[in-house]
Amino acid sequence: MSENGQIHYGRLKVLTSPGKAFEAIVEQPAFLKSSLLISGVNFLLALVLVPKIQANVLWMIEQGTIPIPPDQVEMMRAVVPKVTAAGSLISALVIPWGVWLVVAALLKLFSAFSAKSTPFRVLFAVAVYGYIPILIGTITATLIALVVPAENLQQVSLSLASFLPHQKSFIYSFLTQCSPFTWWSLILWGTGGAAAMQIRPGGTVAYLFGCWLLFALLSSALAFWKAPTGIG
Repeated sequence: MSENGQIHYGRLKVLTSPGKAFEAIVEQPAFLKSSLLISGVNFLLALVLVPKIQANVLWMIEQGTIPIPPDQVEMMRAVVPKVTAAGSLISALVIPWGVWLVVAALLKLFSAFSAKSTPFRVLFAVAVYGYIPILIGTITATLIALVVPAENLQQVSLSLASFLPHQKSFIYSFLTQCSPFTWWSLILWGTGGAAAMQIRPGGTVAYLFGCWLLFALLSSALAFWKAPTGIG
């Protein structure tokens, strides 16, 4: 199968028939064009949101949400929106690759204790194609963000925390990590990893969910402890 055929198959069939799709991906682990396409789409989504992000930052400066000395307000109004926008664009390019590396490394660690050692390149391809649900979530969140007022931008969320008012609590911080699109990707990564290792997917899916849960708990605790008093 050519790489173009691999991209088409991986992008479409991995969502509807992940078992068969990942079998094909494992046989021909071509991922370069797909990874560039995904990171490119992610960058374009961030680019579309730049004006809204800048308006949100300016609003926070005017409302005093961002603590700034009075004599530096004018300078910050000129600098902070540009820096924030640049950071958003850079993050949009870098984050997918970071996620793919972490997921592939976790699967490689799991494969070290399985009956079959799997090449890292194959597991990286699994990570790339399994990221598609997260990309779908990003597209959905971007569309929502485009229609809400700039001051409500930070409240746009597809996580379970969207059902609660913004608050300073550990539970709320944890729920911000709980996105159905992330869980969908975890299932696909586990399924793809199992296909690469030629084992049942139950173990790899549970393993990845356990890693996610540990990360979610630790990052939620850190966010809760660092949240400024009086937030929400």
